[in-house]
Amino acid sequence: MIDQYVEMHEKDDNKVYLHYWYITEFSIGDSKKKTVHAKGIVTGHPELPDSIDATTSEISSLEIDWENEELLVMTLNTLYHLPLAYCDWEEQDQHAKPVPEYNKIKKKYKDKAIQPTIEPGNVLLVLADFCEFYYHSLYCKPIDGEKVQASGYAHIGTFQDSFLIRGKNSEVDIRYFPHYRNIEFYSEDTMKLPFFVENIGGCTLYVKSGVGLIKLDPGERKQVTKENTEKEDTILPNGDLYPAVIQGE
Repeated sequence: MIDQYVEMHEKDDNKVYLHYWYITEFSIGDSKKKTVHAKGIVTGHPELPDSIDATTSEISSLEIDWENEELLVMTLNTLYHLPLAYCDWEEQDQHAKPVPEYNKIKKKYKDKAIQPTIEPGNVLLVLADFCEFYYHSLYCKPIDGEKVQASGYAHIGTFQDSFLIRGKNSEVDIRYFPHYRNIEFYSEDTMKLPFFVENIGGCTLYVKSGVGLIKLDPGERKQVTKENTEKEDTILPNGDLYPAVIQGE
């Protein structure tokens, strides 16, 4: 069923992306020769699942596409698109040499990644296919309180993996099972504040909530209410979405 779902929901542009990327060098045995590889969160790869850590095979060429704001990385079999704003700056600072015009890229694009916000008195869960377990961030600021500092982490269970998001010193407690391009809530405690979900990724994601199934196309934000649920049944893949480090091509 997952293979059929992938075919039905392929990225429109059929591009392979790496987000939160950096370029690094590996030494070959005892020799001084080094090979160059890219590491990051992969999406759109025909043989790798979305939202996992991946390391490409040896890079044959690097080129900056200033018009589309991407670093183009070519390996033997795959062309990767690396959005310039989504470099892992801390890692890349340690391996700046392989990246052409790295200082210029950093000066122009650092802190330019999408950072959604929402008005006080609401809770916003931001999802993206280029984030592990689809979790990008959580925004919450009660009208009469301080901004909630949230932390999210994976819980690897015996029978079912899940992702937990909790607000420090607050009652915010959001938990879900991550599946292929959809998440399934089993806790939606937002201190009774209106709850919104947003998709800043490149593919359609689905949210199974207590009020029903919500479809989020790229760039969409919806409140978790009955009015925003799908009217027709949609069969979605279940099963764990495991984090992993996988060698790409």
